[in-house]
Order: sequence, then C-alpha cells, then structure tokens
Amino acid sequence: MNIIDTRAKGNFEFIEMNSIKNIPLFKLVPMEYSFEDKNFQNVIFQSSPAVENFRDLNSLQDKQIFAMGKGTEATLLQSNLVAKIPTSPGSDGLMEIIKENSKGDDYLIVKGEGGLDQIENELKEMGKNVKQICCYKREKFQNYEHLKEDFERANIIIFPSKFSAEIYFKEINFTHQKTFLGISPRINKYVESLGFKIKLLDYFSDNLEKKIKEII
Repeated sequence: MNIIDTRAKGNFEFIEMNSIKNIPLFKLVPMEYSFEDKNFQNVIFQSSPAVENFRDLNSLQDKQIFAMGKGTEATLLQSNLVAKIPTSPGSDGLMEIIKENSKGDDYLIVKGEGGLDQIENELKEMGKNVKQICCYKREKFQNYEHLKEDFERANIIIFPSKFSAEIYFKEINFTHQKTFLGISPRINKYVESLGFKIKLLDYFSDNLEKKIKEII
C-alpha cells in the first residue's frame, strides 16, 4: 500500500509516519511581523503553521488561547500552551467557543496571509477590538512534473489542507483507483464538490497508519 501525505514541510512534524511518504505540494514561508501591542486578553490561532511561525509564544502564558481544531491545538501543546477548540473544526464552531470563554474584549488573531476573515469580521461586528498578525504565507511550486510519477503510483493520498487538495486536482489530478483522505469536513466538502469521494481521517490519532487501514 503506497500512501502519500501532502502536508507542507515543517508542518505537523510531531506526527509519526513510518510507512507514509510525505510529498509537499507547496511550501510555507515565514513573514516578518510587528508584535509591539500586547494589550489583548484573547489570542486565536487559525492554523498549525500560524503557531509554528509565531515567534512570541512565550508571551502568551496569561492569555486565553483559542485554536481552529485538533491540529492547531496539538501544535500549541508542543510549546506547553493549552487552547480551547470547537468540537467540530471550523469558524462557526470556534465562534461559539470564543463567545462562551473569552476573558475580555481585546483579541489577537494569528494566521497566514490570505487566511479566513470570518472570525475577525464577526468579532468586529460584536464591537470587539481585534488585531491581526500574518506570520507566514503559502507558495506553490513553479512546476509539478517531477512529482507526478510518485502520485501516479500512490494508492492513498492524504490532504491535511484545502490548499493541498486544490493544487493536487489542478496540477496533478490522478484520480483512477485512488483513495482520498481529508482531515477536516472543510477539505472533504471541497473535494466532494469536484465530484470525488473522500473519507474523513482522524489525523491526530495515536496510530495514524492503523487508523488509515481501518477506514479504507
């Protein structure tokens, strides 16, 4: 069984993948940012790379921390930071958790360039003070020809992000006798909108390879 995980290099490095080949479809590029105003009580991380590229995690010990889902939560735990997360990953569920657990009216949102604005917009509509930091950006590769042979041989392809799925179906697009696995409903909804079947994978289970065998 030939399994390929399309996560970007440097993302989710704590996940063990003994028999899974990692072939990234894009790269994460750190961005410079300013972190002078620390007058906020709540911080929201919209992705795991946002955690990994935010250089001031040690300033958050007294803050209420929120994360978009299990992956972002697990990445924060690597730095001994505990976050509140929604039962189902996504902006709607996260907003409910934020409303129930916020400490005050001042928020910092940490995300990637071009990331979702729903949380920021809803907080501003509620009259909250919101600051935003973009600490990384995603860049496609210039060419994907050198990756096509590996994907043509693959039986199972994992999409840890919607961006990796978008790139795959635009640049590579081998679909015959492939099993697609996504780690969130948002990713799976996108793939299904293209007319392909995809299964939901518990990417952060104790034994990822065992979990894959159980669902295929």
